[in-house]
Amino acid sequence: MRVAKAKSQEKEIKKGLEALREIGVAVDNASPSLVPQLQQQLGREPQTDLAVVWMLGKIADQAAVDVLVQLERETRDKALKKEIRRSLFKLGQKGLHVPDSQPAAASTAALGSWTSAGVEAYMSAVDGAGGRLLWIVKPQAGQGLHTIQAMVSDREGLLRIGGARIRRKEMRDMFREIKEKHGISMVPVSWEYADETICAAYETAKAQGRSGLENFHELRAVIGVGKPKPQDHPVYRQINVDSARDGDWREQSRRLLEEPEFRYWVLEEDWVSPYLSQLEDAKSSRLVLNAVQKEERFAGIVRDAVKALCAGELGRVLQRRMEDMALYLLETGREESAKLSAAVAVQTGSGDPGPLDISFLTGLVQKSFAFYLSQQKTKQTEEPSLIVRP
Repeated sequence: MRVAKAKSQEKEIKKGLEALREIGVAVDNASPSLVPQLQQQLGREPQTDLAVVWMLGKIADQAAVDVLVQLERETRDKALKKEIRRSLFKLGQKGLHVPDSQPAAASTAALGSWTSAGVEAYMSAVDGAGGRLLWIVKPQAGQGLHTIQAMVSDREGLLRIGGARIRRKEMRDMFREIKEKHGISMVPVSWEYADETICAAYETAKAQGRSGLENFHELRAVIGVGKPKPQDHPVYRQINVDSARDGDWREQSRRLLEEPEFRYWVLEEDWVSPYLSQLEDAKSSRLVLNAVQKEERFAGIVRDAVKALCAGELGRVLQRRMEDMALYLLETGREESAKLSAAVAVQTGSGDPGPLDISFLTGLVQKSFAFYLSQQKTKQTEEPSLIVRP
């Protein structure tokens, strides 16, 4: 139901954009000069309003922020409000000043209840080792923002967690610093999903005997109580998986490796080490193989590694990484790459890559092999020789 709803809103925005084009609005040029013209189109049709809000979120100008803030105060349409908040967040990420807004249920939030209107959450991209930064934020009238800031690993669980009370401007400044230092944006996500992820990471860390997390329940109690309910990944509310898997997505998926956030992805060594030894055996084999035979043997090892990545626990871990990245790519304006990431996630989660090549997974395995083989070669050249020469 939620996926269908998100797909419906996406269609409405596209229809609105087409309607704006037909009346001469240059929606393909996100220029500050376009703001007054877009503002004039508000109030005509719901789909046009959604398209205007979506366009304003692409224009890095304070005038766009002002229009969105005014519209948020005036409208009661929930779908439009959600799109407004998304656009305001994107503009805030670009360094523009977005004034604090009181949640619609401010009086309820002051009592400490946890409502979707009063709680926000943000997530970073997934790094090469499966780590991501998650923030859960609860605004409280007159008290700023209550925050939970957690670093989680999908294999090691909860690595760090802290809490603070800050103002929204401070949060924007911190997000901007993360962007400037690491090239990573913090994008909005479902707070229920963020909470479920952090709680699952805590249980993983506790099972591994990690210390230093004694304040977990105290921090979480600031914004909510109760065990989170399992849910589908929120990216499927915004991406239609069936359409994402149309066409040659398998071949096109290799383009993901060109995205900045994927450039430093390398599979963990324990995932690929069994295949590294096979590569070494193939190199040192006494069998006389021609170039074509060697290439076929190496390609077979890569295929085996890809198949293992899609199976069992490895497949579930990689599926979640690709789902998170699909959401991150979507929220940072890269819709086509987001669809490719979601398509890879679904296929990985099926437990098998299928009979045809998934070029992203093949490229990732090849890249990881090259990285660790290079490390081994460097280590060998750096080891002191035991041969004493006269």
